[in-house]
Amino acid sequence: MLNVPLYLVGYGSYFLCKVVFVAVCAPALLALTPFPRARYQFLQLTMRGFLAVFVRGWLPALGLYRIVEVSGLERALAVGPAVLAANHRGFLDSLLLLSLVPRLGVVIKARYTRQPLYAVLARTFDLVTVDSGRLSSVAAALAACRRILSAGRRLLVYPEGTRARSSRLLPFHPLAFEVACNAGVPVVPVLIHSTVPLMAKVPGSVFPRQRNDFHIRFLDAETWQPDDTAESLCDRVYRRMARELKTLDAGTVWENAT
Repeated sequence: MLNVPLYLVGYGSYFLCKVVFVAVCAPALLALTPFPRARYQFLQLTMRGFLAVFVRGWLPALGLYRIVEVSGLERALAVGPAVLAANHRGFLDSLLLLSLVPRLGVVIKARYTRQPLYAVLARTFDLVTVDSGRLSSVAAALAACRRILSAGRRLLVYPEGTRARSSRLLPFHPLAFEVACNAGVPVVPVLIHSTVPLMAKVPGSVFPRQRNDFHIRFLDAETWQPDDTAESLCDRVYRRMARELKTLDAGTVWENAT
């Protein structure tokens, strides 16, 4: 097993950095209240810089994992406004993507806004909260997603809805594809793969026994065909991602996960 104290340092530094981030940003966000555009830009740059240093610098420097591949990013950014549909296995997924992709909004579960940091970000940032059990919440989320895309930004959605417990993709929820259909934007499939589970819904993933390698792949965008529906696009993206993940899982702990 890797050095458990190093993981404890990593987790401790995450909570410390959250406190520092709030302490630095809160006064600036308050001062920029009359200037929402400047406030948004400040928060985007600050958050991306913070996450780049933390998840792509500090944690790899501790030896907790390596990022061995980031492919297709420039091609994905060239698409312009798009829905990024990503698989979801571990807690670091959003942090890694937010550090890489500018002008990125994220759809999250409404229960996360019970945490003060997420509540603040939901009010000043492109965090879209949704409670799938309430039709009014889903309708409000769809409207918020359309606003983000119409402003020329990108939207990250986890169509599985939660972290997968195994190597298999969970069934996709239609939200991401309905949003893309309504906004007339393409869907970019995104794969985030680690060689062993890390902060996943898998026993032992808090302190993995092996060092992790991360692969982040932005696949070619799926554009709308004349006879497409949200369901047909969803099925096409699902099959592409499942094939790619099967290739990435080969020879890793995930391959034998059930």
